Amino acid sequence: MPSNLASMAKIGVHDDVYPPAEDSFLLVDALERLWTEELSTPNRMPRLVVELGTGSGYIACSNALLALAHGASEVTRTRASDVNPSAVETARVTFHRHEVDERAYDVSLGDLLVPHEDAIASNGGVDVLIFNPPYVVTPSEEVGVGGITASWAGGVDGREVLDRLLPRVKDVLSPRGVFLCILLSQNKPKEVMETLEADGLACELVSRCQADEEELFVMRCDRRAE
Repeated sequence: MPSNLASMAKIGVHDDVYPPAEDSFLLVDALERLWTEELSTPNRMPRLVVELGTGSGYIACSNALLALAHGASEVTRTRASDVNPSAVETARVTFHRHEVDERAYDVSLGDLLVPHEDAIASNGGVDVLIFNPPYVVTPSEEVGVGGITASWAGGVDGREVLDRLLPRVKDVLSPRGVFLCILLSQNKPKEVMETLEADGLACELVSRCQADEEELFVMRCDRRAE
């Protein structure tokens, strides 16, 4: 039986790519619980899982391995993307080292949802959307400068990149789609959830941890079947 999660020993490494850290592990733990408690049932197995800002590919590769472990490898396609070309290549190395079937995943270069628009349309929405955004509070001019800085520079409230995604979350989720996102306390999680709840999504903080002086949260948002 293969491991359910990506092995740190097999993660691609590049000086210009954010490596897995406490936020990555917190998000993968939430993803693993989601698979164990909900997605492993035949009527909930996701067809399309998308991770934005994949970095090393640790989270996206873990999802592909979770799908395999839960008998969904022929059902679930994992897509990942990043604005950093080095991250795209590093994530592909991570998938290759874990011997994930190339038909089960795709790693693309691009901003937020842009590389996935066709897949989202053909699937009728994303079944699981995952984002560990650049959440560190920084000057706005540092946002999107490229390289590894793009993985952490979040601008005002650490939210400038995430705030560009929020208006689209409800529309891109499938009828029973789930959105998992990392938030820092400085990102004002309550405000983020209120924004999404105003669109009719059900939101909650499902886990948290302390990393150095930072408090990290995983926010889960659901679009219920109508």
